[in-house]
Amino acid sequence: MERHAFIDVANTKGTASTALEFYIDWQKLFNFFSGGKWQCANIFYYEGGTDSRIYKNRFKKLSDIGYSVKTKQIFSHKNKEKVVTYVCAYCEHKNDTPVREWNLECYKCKEINDIPIIYGSRRKANFDVEITCDALEFAKPKTEILLFTGDGDFCYLAEKLVSLGARVTFVSTVKETSKNEKRFSTRLRSLINSEESRYIKTQKAPRVRLLEMNNFKLLIQSTQGVETSFEQAKHKENAAKRDVFE
Repeated sequence: MERHAFIDVANTKGTASTALEFYIDWQKLFNFFSGGKWQCANIFYYEGGTDSRIYKNRFKKLSDIGYSVKTKQIFSHKNKEKVVTYVCAYCEHKNDTPVREWNLECYKCKEINDIPIIYGSRRKANFDVEITCDALEFAKPKTEILLFTGDGDFCYLAEKLVSLGARVTFVSTVKETSKNEKRFSTRLRSLINSEESRYIKTQKAPRVRLLEMNNFKLLIQSTQGVETSFEQAKHKENAAKRDVFE
């Protein structure tokens, strides 16, 4: 079985840190999936960056390890999911309202407040298209595609890969964060459940499955149990620029 891995880094790092409470050692992860039972011929690494020396050094190090690094510029996006808290000018009641709804009617006194909209922003780089195009290049029988993500937007890609004869393995976790947020999409769970039902009826191996990250996290986690020096340096860089993006 020929295997190729595609890592949505932002999603994978978020899953590891928020749901499983560990930081990834990328050297260990590469060793785990390039050797042993997996023997991945290619491991693609997708992460946004900037022109700073910090990112350039990081991507070079990852390339030296053996990753096929795919990167592009991080952009600032308006954060319409932001919740704004304001104090009513009439009764001083504290109100919360999502920016996308922007309800300025006080929940207590029902008076309408006059407050300017401040969207805020977040920095990100989306690689859904790149991952999809690259994965489809390897879609053929006797090939397994490993997708490191729990994003439901990849459900259609999984179905397409299966139709081309490939098997698909999502690498994520069904565990929720401390805030009860799901890291693995309900859409992907439904797809995997349908494959399990198909197996029960036909005894044919599931074409889509989940590789639970929690089962091997001890093999890929940072031994220090803290963020790498790169992550710490990146956070300092982002903090210095925060007034530009927020």
